[in-house]
Amino acid sequence: MRAAAQPYRYVIYVLTVLMSVICYADRAALSAGMPVIAGIFHLTPRGIGWVLSSFLWSYFILNLPGAMLLDRFGARRIGALAVSFWSLAMMLGGLATSLPAFIVTRVMLGAGEAPTFPMGNKVARAWAPDSERGVMLTALICGLPIGLAAGSAAGVWLIAHYGWRSAFVILGAVGMVWAAAWWRLYPKSETAPGGTTRRVLSLSRIFGARAFWGIVIGQCCANFANFLLMSWLPLILKTLLGLGMVEAGMWTAVCYLLSAALGLILGRVGETFMRGRDLRHGARRVVVGSYFLLSGSMGLLPFCSGKLTVIPVVAVALAFLMAGIGANMALLSDLIVETELVASTTGLSFTFSNGAGIAAPVVAGYVLQASGNFDAVFFLTVVILVCGVAAILILPTRAFHAQRATPEGEVFS
Repeated sequence: MRAAAQPYRYVIYVLTVLMSVICYADRAALSAGMPVIAGIFHLTPRGIGWVLSSFLWSYFILNLPGAMLLDRFGARRIGALAVSFWSLAMMLGGLATSLPAFIVTRVMLGAGEAPTFPMGNKVARAWAPDSERGVMLTALICGLPIGLAAGSAAGVWLIAHYGWRSAFVILGAVGMVWAAAWWRLYPKSETAPGGTTRRVLSLSRIFGARAFWGIVIGQCCANFANFLLMSWLPLILKTLLGLGMVEAGMWTAVCYLLSAALGLILGRVGETFMRGRDLRHGARRVVVGSYFLLSGSMGLLPFCSGKLTVIPVVAVALAFLMAGIGANMALLSDLIVETELVASTTGLSFTFSNGAGIAAPVVAGYVLQASGNFDAVFFLTVVILVCGVAAILILPTRAFHAQRATPEGEVFS
């Protein structure tokens, strides 16, 4: 689409990462306000799990359709539309007066956020040279903890001073500003690198590629851990450290900021390790597998007590998780032959992995209610991560095709 050497790519990088920050700030606001919201809607731990996962229902279903729209209509139009839609949903959530109405706004939020990471991978493939792709995608993923930190801190402060409803409206307005900036600054012309021939996604070729399944299984396992912490971390810290709502929110923000800083460093380390290696044969999988394995350090949490141990362990586990997910997205981009189908293939992979994301907060709620503590949740997550590491190290060893061009314009083969 664009020459990778253009300095303007850094503007695109910053805007894309900010999209991720805003996306996760909006999600974190729910977790930060959950102690208050749970009281208003009379939620049990199981009920909290279902509410926390509700945005993932539409997110899961619309990952692939949203990604296909990206490949069809381009990042400029779909990016602005998607962020505007989820920001409107966020604002409407602050106006909801019943639990069903509130859940509807969370489902709307998930629908708007569905194209987020396919768009990030599409932008990275189009704008980032090979030597920057891993770092750019790690920065995109590190937008997650930065957004969670900002959303937790801002959410707690706004809720304490103005109430949770006003907090949701204010945070939604921030997304509207981003959408206007993206529409203004992203280049209007988006010429497909393949010329005028339309590329269409071939499920038979993708599902027949062992590399795709290795990446997907790894992503599923990482997403379980990702959404577990993203959804439950304020309550985890409140339980482990005996904190109040405001203090738990602030320490949650500290964990996220520390993990983002370390994650960016890990992204650069991983990219340095990749120099001179054959990316088309899955060399990046070693970085992905190592980082996912080290994120299993969250299994040490049952043996920790006090802020001086709990906070560093959470931050380090999150950092390796974020860096691993970013490297896994770069691995997928490395191995897809057709540049113009990066978003669709990424969306397909996230359709699978977000199923694990949907399960994580719900499973945690049931395990917590059955056991009375988070220990079993942490141990289960470590076992799942180890399974993901095995898939990543064994399967993604060669590039694969994702397309079948047809004159009839079929979507799937």
